[in-house]
Amino acid sequence: MDLPLYLRAPAQLRVSTRVLSVVPVEGRFAVRLADLVLHPGGGGQPPDAGTVDGAPVRGFHEIGGAIHLLLDRPPVADAVLVEVDTGRRLDLAQQHTAQHLLTALALDRLGRATVGFHLPETGYATVDLSGAPAEADLRMLEVLADEAIRADLPVRSRIVAPEELAGLPVRSRGLPEGHVGPVRLVEIEGIDLNTCAGTHVPGLAALQAVRVLSTERIRGGVTRLHYAAGGRLLRHVDAALERERTFNRLLSCGPEDHASALERLLGRDRAAGRERRRLQEELAKHLGAALPTEDGVAVFHRQEADLAFLGAVATAALEADPDRLVLCTCDDPAGEGCFVLGGPSAPVAAEGPVVAALLKGRGGGPPGRFQGRASRIDRRDEAVAHLRGRPR
Repeated sequence: MDLPLYLRAPAQLRVSTRVLSVVPVEGRFAVRLADLVLHPGGGGQPPDAGTVDGAPVRGFHEIGGAIHLLLDRPPVADAVLVEVDTGRRLDLAQQHTAQHLLTALALDRLGRATVGFHLPETGYATVDLSGAPAEADLRMLEVLADEAIRADLPVRSRIVAPEELAGLPVRSRGLPEGHVGPVRLVEIEGIDLNTCAGTHVPGLAALQAVRVLSTERIRGGVTRLHYAAGGRLLRHVDAALERERTFNRLLSCGPEDHASALERLLGRDRAAGRERRRLQEELAKHLGAALPTEDGVAVFHRQEADLAFLGAVATAALEADPDRLVLCTCDDPAGEGCFVLGGPSAPVAAEGPVVAALLKGRGGGPPGRFQGRASRIDRRDEAVAHLRGRPR
């Protein structure tokens, strides 16, 4: 079985080739070419993008084991020019090659095997390592990767017969089930030799740099490394620098003082929060104690308050007159909000569900208190009329 052109000659990004067949597929045309220069994706890597005679490739479709390119219109000639989107190819090749480098270094220097790899269309790629490497170990991997990148170690691919694998120092999780024919190996000189059908840079200098940006523990005692290389890392750095400039302006200090400035602001915010809660408690007590009673019911409403404030008002009102019912409500601009009904246990238990139904809400609570959220606080006058008109 011959390997496709994107594996045999990965540096070739523009090729003239023949059209072998065209098949209509769901409103598009599946085109089979004599040479496949576009990587169709697979093995954790997204597909290439590109054009056929200037027409964008919309995807890939397999028919009878052969990869076809999906186009909006069929080619007008038997010979076509296929061009790879070089920016996308480089981006994917940078991230994939960086994975090979991190994986090989982690295995050789830390004894951590790679058990997973994911390369998304955008954002950060991930490598899953066995165990829990320390933060110092990850920084060491970055230092070693930097050294290899500065040395611009060559990255080469070659094709071998399956029977040759046993005699080579190949790092591999094994060939895909049912694989027959030649095998493609990708080598980072002096560091790694691996079976792989992805795209890679020709030398490590093209990575520019690679950094582990964050980690997370996942099931099975595995650590997931989120990393970026090349263009994705530079975009990450650009965004970080823009945030740094914003913080410089907002905090009126340089980046070396950001942490202390934020600590001061957070301390002031916590102190202001404590003072705000104290004042709210005092206000609630005064408001609750001053509520007038009409037909055995006291009513309080405040826009954009919260359940805790309403509860404090109700408590203060009942301390002043424990024999009355107190209905406290609050709402937001959308008309939704909270309610609290307080008073003697028996009438609260009887009227609480009725009030909730009138306000299109639901609630519950201990004896003497029924509270919850409602979507029609604007109907509170109906609830008040019901409470004042109930038989006593």
